[in-house]
Amino acid sequence: MSVRTSLPMRLWQARPWNTSPLMRVSDRFEVVVRALAVLLAAIAIPMAGAIGTVSYTGAVDRITAQDAGKSHITATVTADAQRMLESDRMRVPPDRYQAPVEWVVDGRTETAVVEVTGPQVPGAAVPLWIGKDGRPTAEPARPGSAAAEGIGTGIAILIECWCAAAAAVWITASVLDARRNAHWEREWKSINRPIGKDSQ
Repeated sequence: MSVRTSLPMRLWQARPWNTSPLMRVSDRFEVVVRALAVLLAAIAIPMAGAIGTVSYTGAVDRITAQDAGKSHITATVTADAQRMLESDRMRVPPDRYQAPVEWVVDGRTETAVVEVTGPQVPGAAVPLWIGKDGRPTAEPARPGSAAAEGIGTGIAILIECWCAAAAAVWITASVLDARRNAHWEREWKSINRPIGKDSQ
């Protein structure tokens, strides 16, 4: 009758300091690597959370600084919009246009060529974001961008740590299995006499 050993008992029997002579050095080493991998996977959770928090805080400060002083104005198209041409490195969709526009800020007239929606004609009003210097700039970051960056960084760190732990376990097991198989093959050859060469 077979007796099934409980999981805690099996884990206890697999401890590296087990005095059983049946436990090989390679088995002890593999158990240590697996334990360290589990420890790394556990430590990675709070570590990823801390790094993600730092990334979120940095993103908030950076986005706040970048978006400070940006204003949303309405500019006026001064010439017919032209379809944007493709560059050597980028394919431009056929529905993207750019046109020269002008606007007034602090009593002075500013001009620029910006991307517009559709084939605008002179006199059309287009929305535009400008920075503290009165020049066109990118629109402010969307709400939640900093949080998304922090979460993404934390998840990336967590996945990298877990993959490193899994890779360490797999590589260790593969190397040790190859060594064991080679050792068993040598032992088998030493006790297994070739066919037809039995001693008389």
